[in-house]
Amino acid sequence: MYFFPLHENTTLVDDTCSLLETCWPKNRFARRRKLTSAPCSDLPVSIAMVKDETVIGHYRLSESLENEKWCVVESVIISSQHRGLGLGLKLMRHCLELAASLSMEEIFLSTKDKMGFYGKLGFVESFPVSILTKVNVMFRGKHFLDKDQSRTPGITWMSLKLDQVVHS
Repeated sequence: MYFFPLHENTTLVDDTCSLLETCWPKNRFARRRKLTSAPCSDLPVSIAMVKDETVIGHYRLSESLENEKWCVVESVIISSQHRGLGLGLKLMRHCLELAASLSMEEIFLSTKDKMGFYGKLGFVESFPVSILTKVNVMFRGKHFLDKDQSRTPGITWMSLKLDQVVHS
């Protein structure tokens, strides 16, 4: 099992796009551009999980707009034929280790129905945050989302303080 940053391994991008499209349909050109964009510093980065030369998982790690020591993980997926084998936990542990290695203090995510899975990793219900982009970078450090009123129905925000991560 290997983990590859997609901006350095562009041969994996089409397979990763196909995997992501099984849950989140999107314009292929736009998705390809997002997956292969090189980070300005260390983030954002899209990571492919590969087994036997096949992309079986993915996550994207980005900085938070509100705090330079916070990050957001999104587009977490394991291929349907590889679910139930503990690979989601391996994927998320890799993500948490990467975030910790980048000196991040807290990691956020949003989910519709995987609260139990993320809870096993130590995530707790939290407030929404924004992902830092080239467009909103001028607002760094500001919190525009009302922590109580900006919740999207059916979406749960969760976070984990990275000093609580148990390394295995």
